[in-house]
Amino acid sequence: MAPVSISDRIQALGRTVGSFVGVVARQPVDIDLISATIHRGCMGLPQELVDHVIDMLHDDLPALKSCSLTCKAMFASTRHLIHKTLCLTPRNNKSVLTQEEKKRFRRLIHAPWYRDVQLRFLSYMGERGLLQYTRRIYIYTPRPVYIPDLGVFTPDTLLPHLHHFRSLNRVRALTIENYDADAWRHHCKSYFAHFYPTLTSLTLCHPLGHYQSYLQFALQFPNLEYLCLDWPDEGNEGVRPTRPAPPSVSTIFDQPSLIHGHLRLVNMDYAVRLPMNLAYDLRNGFKLRSVELEGTSLNLGQHVIDANANTIQDLTIISSGCKALRYIKLMGIKDLRRLTMHPRILTSSDIAFEFLPIHTITSNTLRELVLVVCRHCFCFDGLYWSRWTYIDGFLYERFAEHGDFRLVIKAGNLDGLCAFQGHVEEGFPLLASIGRVRFESFGLVDGCWDCSAPS
Repeated sequence: MAPVSISDRIQALGRTVGSFVGVVARQPVDIDLISATIHRGCMGLPQELVDHVIDMLHDDLPALKSCSLTCKAMFASTRHLIHKTLCLTPRNNKSVLTQEEKKRFRRLIHAPWYRDVQLRFLSYMGERGLLQYTRRIYIYTPRPVYIPDLGVFTPDTLLPHLHHFRSLNRVRALTIENYDADAWRHHCKSYFAHFYPTLTSLTLCHPLGHYQSYLQFALQFPNLEYLCLDWPDEGNEGVRPTRPAPPSVSTIFDQPSLIHGHLRLVNMDYAVRLPMNLAYDLRNGFKLRSVELEGTSLNLGQHVIDANANTIQDLTIISSGCKALRYIKLMGIKDLRRLTMHPRILTSSDIAFEFLPIHTITSNTLRELVLVVCRHCFCFDGLYWSRWTYIDGFLYERFAEHGDFRLVIKAGNLDGLCAFQGHVEEGFPLLASIGRVRFESFGLVDGCWDCSAPS
């Protein structure tokens, strides 16, 4: 008897098993046909199609993560977008702890401010070589109310992961919540010097310390174009008293200006007790082309505008219920190109007064006036149409001769915008007659109108 090969035995066993379970015999697979459909390790997806999909989904992170699991080409092409933003949050830090770390810190696993695990996600990404794709960093270390000095981002929390932090040499945007200016006063250069060539955007949310320390931290970045200082609301329990100015920053504003970009001040009056001093510092330390004031009083807002009147081209004023902003004067601005007015009011009777600052514009350079309205502005009566018509005549006389001037009305959603459109055309008949009025919507947030400043 001729010897039986192992292959023949396996085939015979398969036929026997198939006869018992009723398995239908399948056609053999053509290996050459499969090889012909593989493109750079990806089954049936050419690189041109992969690039097109990525262009369509470049700002949809969940969709990009799903696509990256489909094939090798998608995986390789989406890595730089998926890991573009590094979020150092308690959730991410806890998710990457090993079993040893969880066992070691079993009593502290619910304490995200603990130094060794607070920024664990940073080392996790660095060990896998993914920090090379990082362009934006968001650092959130929650501060418990019952222990106010713990949980902030300090040199002690960053020290265990410093070697990975220094490998981030292409970061353009940095956002830090609970920034402690006093803790970083003597460590700014040693920890952040590698950000100097590339960092252009800095946001400090709920910072601790004196405001001059915030500006000192910002002024060390020579290429900074955007600076946002955001404090909690007045009723927030996390607001702490302003600390005295550190002596080391008393002369920093004698240096040449390093910032020529955008400044955003949010709820400034809730944290700064001496707005006049801040305005003086801004006058000597900044030359701004774009300014956004939200929840800022007339005193501070006017000084910020006057300090940068020669350079401001884009001004946004969000009243946030502060009626004093309607008295701001804009006659000193020489080259204003875009003005955005966003009154957050509860009664429609006040809306016309909030727009009065446009009458103080003396330059003829304005090319776009943006009026953001919320749902409370939809109910108008005839008593206030004269105010709108007066504004319409002023804009038509001053700026209609410029072919690129336009009035933009932004509302909460498309339905409200359509209902509001007829009233606005009646209130601005001259500009509407020459097609200089445009309507936009900035969508819904959780089923409600988003009354935040549109970007």
